[in-house]
Amino acid sequence: MKIRYIYHSCYEIVTDTYQLVFDYYKGDLDLRDDLKKVFFVSHSHGDHYHPSVHDMADTVILWEDIPYRDENTIALGVGDDVSLDDLYVRTSGSTDEGLSFEIELDGKRLIHAGDLNDWNWPDDTPEEEEEMHEAFLKHLAVFKKNPDALFFPIDYRIEHNYDKGINEAIKQLTPTYVFPLHFTAHPEILPVYKEKVRGKTIIVLPEETPFELT
Repeated sequence: MKIRYIYHSCYEIVTDTYQLVFDYYKGDLDLRDDLKKVFFVSHSHGDHYHPSVHDMADTVILWEDIPYRDENTIALGVGDDVSLDDLYVRTSGSTDEGLSFEIELDGKRLIHAGDLNDWNWPDDTPEEEEEMHEAFLKHLAVFKKNPDALFFPIDYRIEHNYDKGINEAIKQLTPTYVFPLHFTAHPEILPVYKEKVRGKTIIVLPEETPFELT
């Protein structure tokens, strides 16, 4: 299983059978005709979804509030699951919009958070912070512990709270590897955070992909 960073919150996962692509809206893809191409769309924001995915994919698994439908579309809500042969998908919610995904394939378990995060902005009130935190914990608790890979936002736009969500996710889920999402505005924070959590988990930086998950 090979994992490659594409752009923003988009990663590609290639196995002997599948080419999985999450939250694509731009970037270079090398689409494989010999693999089953499954695209995941967590929500409709322009930095997570472009309608071109429907032309590229064999199957698109998307949030049910996105209106696009054809014979290759599978629409899911929060708490749904679906099996495509040996690919199993189940969903949790988001503290922004849409879905987060848990994937089981080839004996591996992967979680792509979409925009699920503890989004505490500098001007939030204590009440807003508490409401956000409770919603975050509720959605996070749906997932099984010890995933092989966790794809999760590390977004320095929220300043000193940038690592509040990922720290909690690592504590609750204890992933083997973490792949950062949604960092595009401040990529300089990634090596800082990687060093901060050294010994607790392994952060795989975009430049360290393609990464072989064995």
